[in-house]
Amino acid sequence: MLNQLLEMAQKHLDGISRDIPELTDVDSKQITSITSKTVVDTIMQQAKKGNMGSLREMLSGADTDNQNDVLQQLQGPVVNQLQSKLNISGQSAQQLAVMALPIIMNMLNGKVNAAKTNGFDINNALQGLSQNKGGLLNSILGMFGGNNQNSKMINNIITQLIK
Repeated sequence: MLNQLLEMAQKHLDGISRDIPELTDVDSKQITSITSKTVVDTIMQQAKKGNMGSLREMLSGADTDNQNDVLQQLQGPVVNQLQSKLNISGQSAQQLAVMALPIIMNMLNGKVNAAKTNGFDINNALQGLSQNKGGLLNSILGMFGGNNQNSKMINNIITQLIK
């Protein structure tokens, strides 16, 4: 499931680096791969720590703009990792993060809204998980190797969206 999410993010970020002068000589596929993995990993790590805001925002079906609090929270960790992994300046890492974060946060909007139109409300399903005994946090943690029923359900929800 995580690999499918990363592939989808890479497709959405294709060519994102061409407007950043420092990155014009770097392989754009490498930039896209590292950027998408960094953003998705940061969202999942925050969820693992109990901060579900970014994951819920990604699955909200609503547009996430650059001023969204969730993006502001993700920006610092993503910038630091991009700077380190790509060996680029803070300014270039910042530019890349500012462009990539809303793209990734919004990449599932159409699918979430289509599912809602077809009678399946992702947010209601997530809310139901959070009210279950295991809770949404355990479901997210289960995505990292757990085998409880909630983690299977959330994996199924995201897998259905990614198809």
